[in-house]
Amino acid sequence: MAMRMTIGRKIAMGFGLFIFFALIVVLLTNRTLERSRAINDQINRVYSPSLDALVTLRNLAVNAHTLIKQWALLESRADAPEKTALVQITNQELPQVLDRLDTLMAHWDPEEVALMNQVSSELGGVFELHEQIKTMLPSLESYSDPLVHLMRNDLAEEGGALDQQGQAVLASLDRLMLMQEDKRRQLSSGMIRSFDSLKFFVLYLGIALVVIGVVVAVLIIRGIVRPVRRLRSVLLSLGRGVFPRTRISVTNDEIGDMSVALTSLVEGLKRTTDFSHAVAAGNFEAEFQPMSQEDVLGLALLKMRDELGQRERSLELKVMERTEEVVRQKDEVERQSRKVVELYKNVTDSIRYAKRLQESILPPEKRIRDLMPDSFVLYRPKDIVSGDFYWVDRMRDKVLFAAVDCTGHGVPGAFMSLIGHNGLNQAVKERQHTRPSEVLKELNRIAFEALHKDREQYLVRDGMDMAFCSYDPRTRELEYAGANCPLYVVRRGELIQYSPNKSAIGSFELADMVFTDHRIQLEADDMVYIFSDGYADQFGGPKGKKFLYKQFRDTLVGLSQEPTARQRSMLQEVFNNWRGAHEQVDDILVIGMRA
Repeated sequence: MAMRMTIGRKIAMGFGLFIFFALIVVLLTNRTLERSRAINDQINRVYSPSLDALVTLRNLAVNAHTLIKQWALLESRADAPEKTALVQITNQELPQVLDRLDTLMAHWDPEEVALMNQVSSELGGVFELHEQIKTMLPSLESYSDPLVHLMRNDLAEEGGALDQQGQAVLASLDRLMLMQEDKRRQLSSGMIRSFDSLKFFVLYLGIALVVIGVVVAVLIIRGIVRPVRRLRSVLLSLGRGVFPRTRISVTNDEIGDMSVALTSLVEGLKRTTDFSHAVAAGNFEAEFQPMSQEDVLGLALLKMRDELGQRERSLELKVMERTEEVVRQKDEVERQSRKVVELYKNVTDSIRYAKRLQESILPPEKRIRDLMPDSFVLYRPKDIVSGDFYWVDRMRDKVLFAAVDCTGHGVPGAFMSLIGHNGLNQAVKERQHTRPSEVLKELNRIAFEALHKDREQYLVRDGMDMAFCSYDPRTRELEYAGANCPLYVVRRGELIQYSPNKSAIGSFELADMVFTDHRIQLEADDMVYIFSDGYADQFGGPKGKKFLYKQFRDTLVGLSQEPTARQRSMLQEVFNNWRGAHEQVDDILVIGMRA
């Protein structure tokens, strides 16, 4: 019996040849690359470093020769720069280069090692002459000795012992470098020849792969693709619900088996369609013969015919029951929705009332204008209520003002702001403190006690950052202390920054914290700014990044000469342009005052 030529065997034969030639290409390429890598490693690890070291050695020998001749022929002190340079070359640089060459010599040819030993011996002779000159001329006075004068001239004159020994060393070094360069060139040529050979094999094997690929493609198209396309056309027609009108041809392979099965499927679908039409018309007595006992669709249609009548009768009853249930659920959803709306309204009304309470503790604009005539306050809460607040008051001859940033924002921040506001009033009005450091220390104590920080079980990690200022309008003297909030002074286009203490109010032990006062003598037209971190932390711009303090400082310097009311508008405009479509991330507070 002849062996059946299946699709798998056809494809396997074609691609087997293709894989065979491809494997040959891979093996040749890998062998060439391994050999080239070995050559390249030898060049990079031995000959290139060796040449670099030999060039360095030659340059040092030339420099040493020039410097020793200057030592011998030019009268100079013992600490002259050229003598110091020669000592450094002799004692440090030359031994380092020789040690490096000694390590690389382990990979050299015997002829190269012998020549390097000759160079080392000749260098030893040169440096013996160097030592003679150094011994004869240790100081400036030794140059005046007539006998020494004659001896140094014999050694250092043109064509003398120094020149002869130096030329011998340089000649040996040049020979050794030429040998190293020839060896490196030979290795590079070998690597290039390997690649040329690989190029030859890859070219012809690549042509063979192309020819085999074309043959395999033709066989696949004739024996597989065309019959599959015919089957695809039939299946697409069935997918659109159209039965094929042409007869399906059968071949002696897997595609022929598929054609037989598809013909049987088409006939079965035709019978199934006729039966479905009869059942759809209400003929529940229609007969139908499944294609086999495993015909799931046919058996399901028979079962559907038997159950459809019974289900049709019970369908209306179920629809009525479900309709009543949906109506009840709809009423319940509407009732819960009304409750949610009412609850949301109550919460929102409470927060808005809290906003009115919070705004009542802020100093009114008239009070601010009376105490600081040339100033502005940019205050922009993130939510209905805010964790930032500002405080302004007068104590004796001084105007006290502060910018406070409580932990968080919204309702939690608003509660903290009430603690901070009451604490400031107690520290200033009841305790009569005017120095900023004393006010911050007293406020820290009040906040610590208010947050139960003396009780382990009620430990609260919240606090507040603030900048507090005491200003004497008569002398233009400003005192400032801060907790994580700096103070900026812009004077004649230059920004001066005063740093705060790096701890928050209410977030540390009472006994361990002392705040630092900064006493600043302001000048006419100086601008003073205190603020929270909300402005600099806002995301926006073309890349969605933070505004950051550097850009904030540049903005303040740029608008510092404008009237204070105009400054507030410009800050608001810059913020809006930067934020764009991004959400405001924190409360915004900026206070500016002109001296």
